[in-house]
Order: sequence, then structure tokens, then C-alpha cells
Amino acid sequence: MDDSGPVPRCRWCGQPFPEGASPRRRYCARPRGCRDKAYRDRRRARQAQPARGALARAGYGLDRHLQKVREVLLDSVLGEDAWPGVFALAAAGIESRAQDLVRVCVLEERAAGTSWEQIGQPFGISADAARKRWGQWALAPHPDDDPPGDG
Repeated sequence: MDDSGPVPRCRWCGQPFPEGASPRRRYCARPRGCRDKAYRDRRRARQAQPARGALARAGYGLDRHLQKVREVLLDSVLGEDAWPGVFALAAAGIESRAQDLVRVCVLEERAAGTSWEQIGQPFGISADAARKRWGQWALAPHPDDDPPGDG
């Protein structure tokens, strides 16, 4: 029976290290592919962090707006005190918030490394059309967001 414990493995690909490898080793030896891939993944996740905060804020804003619209529409339908344009105004507000949410989702996908082809597919548009529609957008830093750290 072997009491040496679990076999040490590469943190990226999961391949076991050769016998006698340093116990401090974390990635495959050469070429440094696994180590480089892990570094790129960490860097990409750090860069996507501001987009995730914006995504949460956009989703929360849409949810709050929908709750308010639901209350206004319910009051105007049940109370019969609808003023002209209330339904169109409610729909326009929802559409605007939904477009904001789509933009932030696309920025999040791009920050995560998703291709334009993969982004355009659910919308039924080509990679070029997706790039033209959303490619010029960038996230402005939000005052509540911490700047991405180096560590």
C-alpha cells in the first residue's frame, strides 16, 4: 500500500508530475504552456471584473425599473386613472434599460475573450454585424468600483 498521498498534478491541465518532481511545483515543466495559459486566464478574469460590476448594476437597474413600471401599470389599469402615454413611456423605459443590459453583457463577453461570432449567434447576426453594433462601446469606470489590482 502506497502512503505517499495524492499524486501532485498540474493546476492547469491536471497531468500528473513525473516522479521526483519538486513538491512546490504547480504547472507542467516545458514548454511553459500551462503556466502561460493560467496567467492569461487570471489576467482576463481581472480585466473582466469592472464589466461584472457594471453587469450587476445594469441588471439591478432593469429589475427596479420593471418593478416601478409594474406598479404604475397596475394602478392605471385597476384604478382607471391612466394618463395618456403611460404605457408607451413604460415600454420605452424598459427597452432602454434592456439595451443597456445587452451592451454590458456584450462587454462582459468580450472581456472574457468571447469571439464576435459567438456573441452574434444568439442574436441571429454575423460576427461583423455584432462588431459594428457593439464594437465601439467601452465601459466607463464606475465610482463604486475598485481599480483592478496587480495581484
